[in-house]
Order: sequence, then C-alpha cells, then structure tokens
Amino acid sequence: MYRRYILTLFVITLSAICLAQKPAKVEIISANSLEYDQSLTGKVKKMIGNVQLKQAKTLLYCDSAYLYEDSNYVEAFSNVRINDNDSVFMYADFLRYDGDRKKARLERNVRMNDKTMNLTSNELDFDMNTNMANYNTGGKIISKENVLTSQIGYYFTDSKEFYYRKDVLLVNPDYTMTCDTLKYNTVSHISSFFGPTNIISKTDRIYCENGWYNTDKEIAQFNKNAEVINKSNKLRADSIYYESKTEYGKAFRNIELTDTVNKIVIYGDYGEMIGKEKKSFVTVNAMAKKIMSNDSMYLFADTIFSFQRLKNRKQVVKAYYHAKILKIDIQSICDSLVYNYDDSLIMLYHNPIMWSGQNQITSDTIILFINNNKLDSFYLRYNAFIISREGALEFNQVKGKNMKGFFDDNKIKYMQVYGNGQSIYYGKDDSTYIGVNVIDCSEMEFMFKDNKIDKGKFITQPDAVFYPLDEMKPEELRLKGFKWQYKLKPDIKLVKQHFKNRIKY
Repeated sequence: MYRRYILTLFVITLSAICLAQKPAKVEIISANSLEYDQSLTGKVKKMIGNVQLKQAKTLLYCDSAYLYEDSNYVEAFSNVRINDNDSVFMYADFLRYDGDRKKARLERNVRMNDKTMNLTSNELDFDMNTNMANYNTGGKIISKENVLTSQIGYYFTDSKEFYYRKDVLLVNPDYTMTCDTLKYNTVSHISSFFGPTNIISKTDRIYCENGWYNTDKEIAQFNKNAEVINKSNKLRADSIYYESKTEYGKAFRNIELTDTVNKIVIYGDYGEMIGKEKKSFVTVNAMAKKIMSNDSMYLFADTIFSFQRLKNRKQVVKAYYHAKILKIDIQSICDSLVYNYDDSLIMLYHNPIMWSGQNQITSDTIILFINNNKLDSFYLRYNAFIISREGALEFNQVKGKNMKGFFDDNKIKYMQVYGNGQSIYYGKDDSTYIGVNVIDCSEMEFMFKDNKIDKGKFITQPDAVFYPLDEMKPEELRLKGFKWQYKLKPDIKLVKQHFKNRIKY
C-alpha cells in the first residue's frame, strides 16, 4: 500500500512538472484578415495585415504570417518585429519561430537592440530559453561610441555579454582593435581577447595574444608576447598592465624597453613606467644595452631608472646598486652611476673601478664621455689612480689629484695628470726591461701604445729617480693607495649568461 502511494505521488509530481514545462501556445492577438486551412500538414492559419501574435511575455508583429497550430510553429513575413519581455527587440524581413522550442530564426535586414547596444546582421538565431542570440554570416554591433564587426557572434542578453570570432574588429574614436576571438560586456565595457590582437591608437600600437581591456577607463592587461609601441619607446614583456589615459604601465618577466631615439634597450623581469612624466624603472635581472657605432655597451645593476629632468627636460638613466659596465674593450664596476643622454656622459660613483685592457683605473668619480656614439674620453675626479701589470709582481702606476684620458678605437691613447702627480713605470730598451722610473711631478702626460704606457712627459719641476731592476724589489715599488683588484673585473660572458638565465614562461 505504501509503495503504491509513493508511486502514485511520483507520477502526479512528474506530470505536474511536465505540464508546467510545456510551452504555451502561440496566440493570435489581431490581424486584418484570417484564413484557416486544415491540410495534410496540419492546422494552418494564414494572417494578413497588422498581424500580432503572443506567447507568454513575447510579442510578435509582422505584415503576414502562417501559424501551424499542431506544431506551434510560425512563419512571419515583412516588417517582422519581436518584443521579448520589453527588454530585447528584434526586427527582420522574415522569421521562423518554433514555439515549443522557443527558438527564432530571423533573416534579411536583421536588427536587434536593447538598452546597451544595437546589432545588425543578415541572419540571426535567438534562443528564448537561454536568452542567447547568435549569427555566423557576419554582424555589426554598436554600443555607445564602439562599433564592432565579426563573422561569428554570440550575445547573452541577460549578462549583456558578446562573444565574437573570426575577423573581429572593434572601432572606437580613440583606437581600433583587431583580434581572432573577443568577449565583450556591453555594460562594463570590458573586452577579453584571445589569439593575435592589435590595438592601434593615435599614440600607441599594442600587440598581444591574450588579455583584457576596459574601453571606458582605457585600462588593459596584455599577456603572451605583449608589446606596446609609441613614437619614442617600445615595450615588450610576458605580461603588461597599461593605463592609456595616464600612460602608466607595469611589466612582468622578460621585459625589453627600447628607447628608439637614444638607442638604449633596458631589460629585466619587473618594471613600471609613467609615460607622461617620462619615468620608468626595471629591476630583477636588470640590464641596459647602449647601441654604439661598432659594438654595444651593457649595463648591469639591481635597478635601472630612466627619467626626464624637470628643469631642462634632459633624459637620464640611473643605475644602482652593484652597477657594472661591460664592453668588449672596457669594463667597470661601481655602486651607482648616472648616464645623461643629451650630454653623452656617464658618471660612476662610490668606489668605481674601470678596466681598459690591462689598465685598472680608479678615482672618487669616473666620468666617461661619448662622442659620435663612441667612447671618446674619460675624466678621473679626485684620487685618480691607474695601474697596469708588467709582470708577475711588476706594475706601472700613475697617481694624481685628477686625470683626463682619451680613447682611440676603445683603447687608451693619451692621458694627462693634474695636480700631485706621481708615477712608477718600467723602462724598456726594445723589448728588454732596463729599469724603473719613480717620478713626482705635479703635471704629467703619457702616451699609450697597445693600451700600455709608452712615453711620458713631465711638465712641472719633476723629481725623478731611475732605479736599475736589481736595486729595488717589486713589492717596494708601490704608490700609496695601491690596490690591485683585477679579480673584480666583470667578464663580457655575463651578457650571454644574463640572456641564457632569463626564464621564458
């Protein structure tokens, strides 16, 4: 008895559910004329003139229509209009409507609109169960100032979201976007794009293969082979966050920021930039490359800043800490440095050391001058000291208050000493050492050959002593402050190692 009661209750409940889910019949509200025909295809009603039909909260208007009562199916012709629950309106020249499945097929001169957008297409399918419209023969959507076209599109009227595929083009007064696949919300105005994507504006050209873009706030996230290019800079990274209105951006991993005007490329794995203020910095595996006439100069540091001075609008690069400069013929280390683009000079601060061939160069500050995109000269300010190895324990040495040196083909060619000059250098007769010169002279000049001291000129009251080689031990021939630090010299191989160690995500 109990089982029979449960079974009966189940059947009644199931029947109630089925009856509740059964779609309502399409009703005729009005028509100028009505013809009724019962043929082999079932009961058919033909309506002509000011036709109005209804199913639940959906209203249908047209010039003429056929209603197939048995199948709850409608064919509508000319000036077709559908009002779905006063939220979505559709227009077309021809309609097929399946009342049982609640699906509409609109053809020719199709239009659809709600409070957020207007859609036009040649064909459109609309599912009233899911409130989804789609086309696959091309369509155009206008939402505020945005115009979007694609070959395939899906629109979810409840969430106000579009999905576009194939030949997607979004046109805005400020930019255009092309991509393979795009999701766009007409309320939030946020676009999510997939596949090769280009965004072009008056100031920028952006490329990526995945990301999102808020078309109102002009804020975006670009992922996978991301690139932002403007008149003077090109930024590449695995991922870029960018605000067009403020020109503020953040970049993550495998960053490559190119200053196309000054021919500087900055690398790193995290960076930020403020375009309007001409400021940027890169850190984590930071490196900069200055493209020069016959080779490149590389700069390493914990953090590299690039900015424009407020007073003179001159562009400057700062690097700290643990800064290194690497060139094929010139290397240096210091705690921090400043590179002025317009003045073409690089200033090395806090215990700087520079190497040119076998020459070790130190001072409180080292200034490098660039001319015609080549290293031209250097200036050593305070406590200038140059050491070059001549043998296992033998070192040529020049010391002074300040020094000025000149390069020729990246090698030291000539050097001047200003104030408190002292020197120790080994004399040769052809290729044989004959002795060592120890000289005190306020001002001195030296000519170099193959990056080594070749000749000296002593200008102001020199005090000179020439010692035979066997009279003084090499370790006795050291100027005050002598410190040979060749082990600290960075290797140009660091450049290759830097790129090798960068992880591609």
